Amino acid sequence: MQFIKFIVLTTLLIILTAQILLADDYAAISTSRPGAANPTSSVPFGLYQFEMGTNLSTSQGADTAFTIPTLLRMGIYNNTELQVAYISQYLTLGVLYGGISIIDGLENSIIFTTSMTKNIDSLTEYSTYFPISYKLNNDFSVWGQASGTVINTDSSNPVISYSLAIGKSLGEKTSWFLETYQSIIKDQDDPPISIDGGFTYLSDKTVQFDISMGVTFYKIDNQYKESSRFIEWGFSFRRPR
Repeated sequence: MQFIKFIVLTTLLIILTAQILLADDYAAISTSRPGAANPTSSVPFGLYQFEMGTNLSTSQGADTAFTIPTLLRMGIYNNTELQVAYISQYLTLGVLYGGISIIDGLENSIIFTTSMTKNIDSLTEYSTYFPISYKLNNDFSVWGQASGTVINTDSSNPVISYSLAIGKSLGEKTSWFLETYQSIIKDQDDPPISIDGGFTYLSDKTVQFDISMGVTFYKIDNQYKESSRFIEWGFSFRRPR
């Protein structure tokens, strides 16, 4: 299994290197990595975008978990894309309509997704996301999203989630962000809250590298205590027409 992961990573790095050598007539890449919030704009029509991470997470009383979240985004029409995501043996299919802008500097999108079991024999959940972003002066940006999820196999429906983030560009290639996010489940008291942050680096206008880390807190006896933490690094690249 480790050998297969090594082959996959090596192949992706070769593809990534090839992308750096290719020019693109489009604007700089916009990704959903890193962080919990989804993008407010779609991949340009006719292009493909691949986003991948390597996540190490730990929690009390459990071994370190290793996952490789991947996302393929395909521009199928103006401001519209199809998404295929895979993480922890679960496949998620989605459609995004983005680039909605009524006020200067403000942009939002809407995303519908459905997830399948690891055997890909039945649908397990349906989600709707409403991401929004606003660009402030001095290259500061504020963004976040609200979402709702209905799970077929769980009587605690629905799950309501939100995220809120702030970030800033550090020159033309580097930026940072800080984010908080939480999922609220029916009849659950004091749901856990998570905080994460990280950096992105635009090595080429079609390639982005990123690193992030975060902590989740549970409220116990009126005090928030750490329950888990993670570190993740990854990259994204867009295939030219």
